[in-house]
Amino acid sequence: MSGTVSVTRALGSSTRAGIYDHLRQVDGALTVRDVADTFDLHPNVARTHLGLLAEAGLLTVGQRKHPGGGRPARVYRARPEVEDDHAVLDGAAQPAGGAAAALMVRLLVTLLDRPGGPPLVARALEASRDEGRRLVSALPGDPPTSRATSDAAQRAVRAIRAYAPDARVDRAGSDWAEVSGLSPAVALVERLDPALAEALERGLLAGATEGSGVMVDLAETSGGIHGRVWRMRATGGRAPRSTISPAATLDARGQTRDSGVVEAMRAMTDLRAGDILEVLAEGPGSPASFARWADRAGHALVAVERAQDAGGRPAIRLLIEKA
Repeated sequence: MSGTVSVTRALGSSTRAGIYDHLRQVDGALTVRDVADTFDLHPNVARTHLGLLAEAGLLTVGQRKHPGGGRPARVYRARPEVEDDHAVLDGAAQPAGGAAAALMVRLLVTLLDRPGGPPLVARALEASRDEGRRLVSALPGDPPTSRATSDAAQRAVRAIRAYAPDARVDRAGSDWAEVSGLSPAVALVERLDPALAEALERGLLAGATEGSGVMVDLAETSGGIHGRVWRMRATGGRAPRSTISPAATLDARGQTRDSGVVEAMRAMTDLRAGDILEVLAEGPGSPASFARWADRAGHALVAVERAQDAGGRPAIRLLIEKA
């Protein structure tokens, strides 16, 4: 039975993962000295690794009497009933040679790097949505021009297929599509937190579809052979970020809200009708200030989203279309 240490944490160290694999392969139990000699570790370090694996429920702990008497030695043996669980964790059930694991690690690192704020599931949805857009933007070829939901779904699936080879569009109509086969991409998380896995999968598909030019509403339908089946329906909204190229960028960070708006007004005068001005702002109230100015001037606020510049500095990114 698992203890206070999660399996994910216990196997998060390559040394501990190696020790556990070794114990699963040997016939019998090993002492701390056996493991220390095999992995060239100090006995105290080996003892710590073994203790964490045992606390996670991956090892059983027993004793072995010395032939010559004296204090029995503590011995460790891999728990056989968790071997199937470990097969999923060590990559046997991962598609694309472990690519899905790399994707999940990148997303979860993004989540853990944002202390406070919204609940984890909400942050998961936001992070995976960004990742979905990024995957589509990395596809070869020109940005999509079609506004058909079926075309956007096909492009989204093509982007995600690197992590979920069974991803596919099952059915499609003029403004809707059904997509399945994405669940293997979140299989690692599904075992730990199904709600979190659902948010990651939903965000990936929504972001990839938005990046393909169509905003959609997603609803989970009955499960399929390869996990969840998603029904998407176009909302008629305009997709942000990946499909919009700004004609000019204004970095208003470090300025007061009023001075930032004035600079945006000046930048807008040099643009043509329909051009997009990208504004990088910061601080509470900034989006509202730019939105009020855009509304009064007749411009359209196309998108507001969290972003980072090339140097990794955070910003609130506003896309404003000139009237």
